[in-house]
Amino acid sequence: MDVRWRLRAPVALYAAWCVGAYALLLSSDWHYMWHIGLHGLAAFLLWKPGLLRPRRATATTIYLVLIGTVYTAFVAEPLALLARGDLDPNLLVNGFLWVGSYAGAYLAWAWLLTRSRWHPVTVFFLCGTLALFDHSLALWKMAYAGAVQDFLVFAPMLHLTYASMLAPVVIAYRTALQRKDVAPHIGFVIAAVLLPGVLFRLGSLWIPFARAVVDSF
Repeated sequence: MDVRWRLRAPVALYAAWCVGAYALLLSSDWHYMWHIGLHGLAAFLLWKPGLLRPRRATATTIYLVLIGTVYTAFVAEPLALLARGDLDPNLLVNGFLWVGSYAGAYLAWAWLLTRSRWHPVTVFFLCGTLALFDHSLALWKMAYAGAVQDFLVFAPMLHLTYASMLAPVVIAYRTALQRKDVAPHIGFVIAAVLLPGVLFRLGSLWIPFARAVVDSF
């Protein structure tokens, strides 16, 4: 069976889950309309990946990390946070504080892309698992508290949000950084969940340094 047909059923179920979750969220808080902008932008960039690559230079790891971090911290993050800074009310400052975390996640993906031939849908779903490492640990707290209904609503929302924030950039550099024409085995799939998440968390060490820089002005 063609891989496209094998993917259609789980993707359709995931899409239905996301639509249901957002229907509930929007009925309680219209500010989640900001996420429609985020997901629409992600869809556009998935359609036009060349916009995320350098025009007159070779697409390298440096460009992936640089362009990805700028896009995620200063464009996607404000939309994901409903135009409210979580670390600072100034969205530019807030993005600056998140630079270390997103740079860490993109560094992980830069290495992963060189190790295997990744399918775009696989990359999209794996990028979304960064929600497990969200600094609030919201999903883990809901699971621990037994808040099943909240978990079923916020899990697809957070997954889709992180996927929209990272996947367009990672997919744009997928073939440019590929060094091995082999499908990823289970070890690399697990690494694609853990490594970006661990570096994302470690990248938060940047926050106090960045805060000190901001406060010095």
